[in-house]
Amino acid sequence: MLRWGCFGLLVLSFSALAQPVAPVIKVASVRLPPVSEGWMGERERIASLLAELHPDVIVVQDVQQNSETSNPACWLGGKLRYSCDFISADRPSQAQRRGNAVLTRLSTLEDGITLLHGDGTPAIAGMQRLQLQRARLNIYTARMRPTEDTPIARGHQAADLRTWMDATGEGLPSLVVGDFSAPTDELVRQLPGFQPARRNPSARRSEARPSENNEHGMDVLYQVRSFADIKQQTIVLPPGEAGAAMPMGMMATLRITRPFDDAAVDTP
Repeated sequence: MLRWGCFGLLVLSFSALAQPVAPVIKVASVRLPPVSEGWMGERERIASLLAELHPDVIVVQDVQQNSETSNPACWLGGKLRYSCDFISADRPSQAQRRGNAVLTRLSTLEDGITLLHGDGTPAIAGMQRLQLQRARLNIYTARMRPTEDTPIARGHQAADLRTWMDATGEGLPSLVVGDFSAPTDELVRQLPGFQPARRNPSARRSEARPSENNEHGMDVLYQVRSFADIKQQTIVLPPGEAGAAMPMGMMATLRITRPFDDAAVDTP
């Protein structure tokens, strides 16, 4: 009996080892200081801070690129040895361009962009399909702050984003990383099935972006059926020579919970 008991324990141990470990992903959403307001003096410290946090994906919100200086987000990506994908609704020939950038140390399988039509000035949204161990997942990025910041305009942008995600998601686990002017309860209604990573965000919105009118601000929205929220934290650059700490954004640590298999996640 003792031998059979030991054998049973051994079988159970090997069975547990054979189970796939659910991947964990760290996603940061940050805003960099403008070039005219201290970027050059702080960029090395910002790179060191993010290198210490070691996120898998960094989404840089509201990047301003001009023809006279390097793209700040892509400079940061190069410093960290991450890939950089800058997306903008502005034409490439324009001297001044504004958009978002996705920095990642993961393998990118596919990407795409679309426009969100909330008012007269469409916003840009992007998608990257990434490989995380044996899993594939979609990272959608959007800055949903229409010029006419009304519930109707925000609803149009959210509807465009939902339609695009339905068309491109292929049933894979998906995250939405963005900067949202909608109040939290409105945002959750607009993107059903997605949960903000920031707990009680309306009461703590100043951590990601000081604001009025209860706007939600920067966050990582995760599919409830595909992810579990492990941890979220604010990203703050400690005081430097300027003397004041600099709030930069937040980072979410999430675990993929939806079952997957090798056949469903083979790289194309």
